[in-house]
Amino acid sequence: MSTTLTPGTSDTASTTPRRPGPRGMAWMVLRQHRATVFAGIALVVVMAVQLVLLRWAMTDYLHRHGLDGGVPDWTRTLDDFRGGYGDVLHYNGLVLEFLPLLVGLLVAGPMVARELESGTYQLAWTQSVPPLRWLAAKLAVPVVFVLAGVSLLSAVYTWTWSAVPYELLPGQTWYASFDMLGPAPVANGLLGIALGVPAGLLARRTLPAMGITLVAYGLVRWALTSVRPYLISPVTSDDTAMPGLSGDDSWRFERGILTRTGERIVDAQCDVGVDPVKCLAQHHADRWYLDYHPASHLWPLQWAEAGLTLAAAALAAAAAVRWFRRRHA
Repeated sequence: MSTTLTPGTSDTASTTPRRPGPRGMAWMVLRQHRATVFAGIALVVVMAVQLVLLRWAMTDYLHRHGLDGGVPDWTRTLDDFRGGYGDVLHYNGLVLEFLPLLVGLLVAGPMVARELESGTYQLAWTQSVPPLRWLAAKLAVPVVFVLAGVSLLSAVYTWTWSAVPYELLPGQTWYASFDMLGPAPVANGLLGIALGVPAGLLARRTLPAMGITLVAYGLVRWALTSVRPYLISPVTSDDTAMPGLSGDDSWRFERGILTRTGERIVDAQCDVGVDPVKCLAQHHADRWYLDYHPASHLWPLQWAEAGLTLAAAALAAAAAVRWFRRRHA
């Protein structure tokens, strides 16, 4: 069988291979939000390079001044280290901690609600693009950014943070830096996206959608933070002496007294200056207790909370897709 070509036509288009890269809706979303995409890539690159240089500078400073083993007393050299390198590390951590919320706000407002508000989504829907495919393409960009970019930043920040002995930066212990380390920023980023989608779909206006996302993210994070100490079994110690602060980096989250019947009284209040033994007698108790997590509990707590966060994100995303499908069946 022969194929006849009409004059002026060529079979080049049918044989020329496609250039690799995103196509269709994914390509349209990338072009539509290219300024945000380029800004996100620049942020990841700059922060990652700066954190690598910061780790090198901190370890070099600690080695040159003999602080790499930790110091028990306050010195001028330690003061300079905390006021310089410690502050820079802390501000980097704050950026990483609040980056997931920023991603959620961008998804809720500029990426979803603004398009619904302006009506530009109708152009895509009239070009044989199903609504669910349109929504999936809208989510592809922030999801890839979180999984790739935020994962990279979290790994580099954790690596840099771990270079400093905890005695040198007491304000940046593992439990104070929890939301900046390991899988926490990545899970929180996916949570922000999952909450931003239904906010944008429901509000259909930019500012209200961003406001809803801010409140919803804050409430979910507050709930997860409240249950954090109980995600894995803590270590409990009890003694007749009141437990105080010690020199290690354990997270002491609950202290109280145990009555003779075994009842717990959290943060038992006694008169000022009363001896701890007399304080026990006032409450008809016989010993104090302390619940805490040692530093070895960091990663079990991290993965346990990340699992809960991803479960909450999955529920929010599933609810958004279900509602969207029913509305635009």
